[in-house]
Amino acid sequence: MVRRKRNALHHGTPGSTAMPARRQEAWSSDTATWATAALFDAVPLPTDGNSPVPSISPDLGNLPSASSSSSSVKTINGTPAPAQAPAKTQGSKCTPSPTKSLAPSATWTTCPYVVRDGQVNPDVRTLPDSPAAVDMTQSVLYNAVAYGVQKTRAYSQNVAKFIDAFFLTPATAMNPNMNYGQQVRGPGKDHQIGTYTGILDLRGLVKVVNAIQILKAAASPDWTAARDKAMTSWMKSYVSWLQNSALGQQTASKANNHLTFYVNQLAAAKMYIGDTQGAQTALKQYFTDQFLDQIAASGEQPFEAVRTRPYHYRCFNLEAMITNAKLGDQLGMNFWTAKSKYGATIQTALDYTMGLNPKGEDVSDIFPHVAAVAAAYGDPKGKYAAFLQQMDSDYTSEPFYFYDQSGALPNSPAGGSRAAVKHRRDAIQESVANVTKVFDADTGDNARQMAAQVLDDVGSGEIPFECPAVFQSAKVTELEDGLFVTCDQLEPFYELVSNVGPGVLP
Repeated sequence: MVRRKRNALHHGTPGSTAMPARRQEAWSSDTATWATAALFDAVPLPTDGNSPVPSISPDLGNLPSASSSSSSVKTINGTPAPAQAPAKTQGSKCTPSPTKSLAPSATWTTCPYVVRDGQVNPDVRTLPDSPAAVDMTQSVLYNAVAYGVQKTRAYSQNVAKFIDAFFLTPATAMNPNMNYGQQVRGPGKDHQIGTYTGILDLRGLVKVVNAIQILKAAASPDWTAARDKAMTSWMKSYVSWLQNSALGQQTASKANNHLTFYVNQLAAAKMYIGDTQGAQTALKQYFTDQFLDQIAASGEQPFEAVRTRPYHYRCFNLEAMITNAKLGDQLGMNFWTAKSKYGATIQTALDYTMGLNPKGEDVSDIFPHVAAVAAAYGDPKGKYAAFLQQMDSDYTSEPFYFYDQSGALPNSPAGGSRAAVKHRRDAIQESVANVTKVFDADTGDNARQMAAQVLDDVGSGEIPFECPAVFQSAKVTELEDGLFVTCDQLEPFYELVSNVGPGVLP
């Protein structure tokens, strides 16, 4: 379905057959909005106090410039050409895999790695960085919320401690870049640095920014002026890297979830350093450019549907699109009603995905996004509450439910007032009591059918298909490192109208 033009594997397992280095283990996609801070009385930050951390960011070192390249895939007139075949001597040494003719460490720099879309190389599991980053962002957010609610000092101290360790203390801090994110092992200098796909691994940065905003609003004595200055410096450096590095610019040129998550980080970091206009510009540019091609009239997401794990990737991009809309909401902008060139919104994409059979993939990937869409667009017919009740009867106790509330999204169709929040809660109770009676307790098919039945009635015939803008400069576009797709391969996904025929439900 998609072309693999490069023998490459992110962090290949020594001596094993390589697989793509996707670090997208299913993790909570329930990104909180900045409006969480509005739950607490805003007060000035402390103006003094010594921080145990330096007031400057770690040394950037020698970052790759925009003129450098991290990919071994060469281009001719904008079209990637096949990578050079490995030397025959390598073939005898590297195959079969795993090989006994080379030491494991020798395979890392001798043997090319093969992309297997949607699979994670077991070698990645030995690296603590990505899971640790995910755990850190979740812990920082939850501890900040706990402090804001209870004002228990231990929670605030936890936030400061975690941020110090990951961002500020010289001995342990990461540099403000993702130069080695999702590195692809193999021969040559190109495999001694990360790939553009690695930027995705710091997507939890939005939660870190949210957490700090909560501490500021709650007047935490642990978020000192010195610590804030150091973090601001780190964020400024990271913004510069995102916009000016070769890896950052490469990611910004993509059309799928990598670009959507890139905008998350860029906008949130700009918001943190006080560049409100820059954040607004980044979000507006996304919703008036790449977003236009990301959702078909039916709600399908072609750039994600073409993958080997389409349900997961649809949900993954939904997470990033919703986060961008939430960030815009905090800035006074309404992107919830933004439409693709085919007339579809984020809600259309969510409804379409709800109506699909995951076919062995994890259906829980979609749960946080159902709650977010219900909060932003409302749930007058109770379809979202019914879906969640059927799939996860304890969903009202999940973290994503608590910070996906209409009152936190004042610029969304359903947000902006206490009445809206009360209306949603009342609707949930009513729908759980009435709608779920018609469901088979042993299957979620009815829930998915109900979701799909209420898709916006937008026919693809109303707006003729045209190749996404990313194909204006090349015949193929890269979805993952070394994984390419053509316009012709995507076209069928744009022509879908609905995933459930009429008359399925009364």
